[in-house]
Amino acid sequence: MRPGWLGGWILWCAAAECLGIGAAALHYGAVLTLFGEPEPVAARVGVWLLLALAAVPEGLVLGGIQGWRLRQLWPDLSARAYVAATIAVGLVGWGTGSAIPLFLLPDGPAGDGAEPGLLATLAYAGLFGLGVGLLFGLFQAAALPRRLPARWRWIAGNMAGWGLGLPLIYAGASLGADLGGWGPRLAAWALGGAAAGLAVGAATGAAAKAIAVRAPAQGRAGSPLPVA
Repeated sequence: MRPGWLGGWILWCAAAECLGIGAAALHYGAVLTLFGEPEPVAARVGVWLLLALAAVPEGLVLGGIQGWRLRQLWPDLSARAYVAATIAVGLVGWGTGSAIPLFLLPDGPAGDGAEPGLLATLAYAGLFGLGVGLLFGLFQAAALPRRLPARWRWIAGNMAGWGLGLPLIYAGASLGADLGGWGPRLAAWALGGAAAGLAVGAATGAAAKAIAVRAPAQGRAGSPLPVA
């Protein structure tokens, strides 16, 4: 691991989530603006599927940037497989997160009915983040080079990072819901995404460093890269 890689990784993860969550929120808002909350079940299913696709821009940005940075450590990593794994888990996460308010809460994702308190929402987000982090870790670890030892550390790092990070995204979304206009709302989502990216970057960066220390990355010509 080259000197400065870990700090750069954390900052790039923050930037990726800032852009990714901002793009996902823009998609989410556009779907709700265009289609609203239809009453027929079939129409709600259609809206739900469209909302879940918010994972695509986020997964492309986050998976693409993380894959690029990880290839600096392990050039034999498949960036395409890594991005695909990130998008796949994102679809599960966004699909689950969209289904709960759309089908279980009477007023839908933008409803005016009673909502759970902020602390309850953040507690739920933390537990949800642990589950999403487990999936991110499992799927992304499968895309890491098989020669790497202790890939379980990548799973643990994602669980810790998303367990802390997802509540920050929810906090940003909650703040945005109280703001007028889509501009301030997107800014709040992006700010929450950046904060979450710092948490995810710190936890997964520590995991990557622990793995790299045990298996120094090999350069393209087979020469070991220095470990910081």
